[in-house]
Amino acid sequence: MSIIRKFDQFNEECVVAFSSEGDERLHMPLCGITRCLPGYRIRRNISREYVFEYIIRGKGVYRTGEQVFYPEADDIYIAHAGSTHEYHTDNSDCWEKIWFNVQGSLAAELMHSYRLDDVYYLHESGLHDLFAESLACMRKNLENAHEAATMTVHRLIYHISRQYHGAGTGKNPLALEMKRWMDQKICAPVSLEEMSRRFGFSVSQTIRIFQQEYDETPYRYFLKKKLELAMLMLRNTRKTIKEIAFELNFSDPYYFSNLFKRKYGISPRKAREDGP
Repeated sequence: MSIIRKFDQFNEECVVAFSSEGDERLHMPLCGITRCLPGYRIRRNISREYVFEYIIRGKGVYRTGEQVFYPEADDIYIAHAGSTHEYHTDNSDCWEKIWFNVQGSLAAELMHSYRLDDVYYLHESGLHDLFAESLACMRKNLENAHEAATMTVHRLIYHISRQYHGAGTGKNPLALEMKRWMDQKICAPVSLEEMSRRFGFSVSQTIRIFQQEYDETPYRYFLKKKLELAMLMLRNTRKTIKEIAFELNFSDPYYFSNLFKRKYGISPRKAREDGP
């Protein structure tokens, strides 16, 4: 059985389940919608649960291990069980988000079966209706919360996997998986050689597969995403230009500044001064 509760300190409305009804394989203790207030921040050390969050609007930061993501409208991020992670809203453009907290071995088995073990972030997911309908289902089934949770978790994981791996998107699934893989690595030092090994192709084959679908090389796409993230960081964090350059794995701040100016026509310093 579940109840609906409001938590004013987080400006959120939650469905709270008091027990797993004797089935420890899967339990959804909380799900809900949060309209974040400035200062909203969550941190978990070695989390007991998976957290699936869909961003309706706003901006923020999600850190897991050494990876950093900047989720905004229509993005999904997944905080994995067993991970240490932190996420917080941008105080000038606060998140509104739908989320589900899930525990148990069945959740881990589903994540593995649907190839989501190493997936932390899905950009432009197109899954607003899925999350909204899933939350509505949990609200309507307070008396049968465990049964509803079991179906909801399976449905969420299934559709996130389909979207991440390209089923039903009309895109070449292999090219899309390459794109999703790069989206996970924006703050990491990644080479074409590493990417080619990951997908089992030569460098030239990898470039051809990606370019046929997206009309640009993997290098150009990866650089574009790094510079877009740099713009967000300049306008929404207090990190120095040097810190941003090194966090995004540019070889030095001067090289980063030249690439940034070539793309946007202004320097990183001017972009920060101009604001959002």
